[in-house]
Amino acid sequence: MLQDRDHRPPATLQELKYQIAKRQIVFPDRLEQVARLIIERPEMVAFESAATIARNCKVSQTTVHRLAQRIGFQTFGEFRAMIRNHLRKTPLNHR
Repeated sequence: MLQDRDHRPPATLQELKYQIAKRQIVFPDRLEQVARLIIERPEMVAFESAATIARNCKVSQTTVHRLAQRIGFQTFGEFRAMIRNHLRKTPLNHR
């Protein structure tokens, strides 16, 4: 969980990775399973529904929404917008 609940959610995927590496965000097992897949395949969040992501990760849809909230977003849609923005700005060969 974010150490400071007033802290804004990460603005970029790189910032999210940094916060995870620095243990500023810590996940329970199920959420970590989803987070790992999302970091490996951010296009999944950008283009798939929460239900599809849940099926791919073998978790409930609620778990996917809980992940977005754990990261600091109010909604899964806000998390998706950050990932889409990342993909728009990142050349294909650097993803």
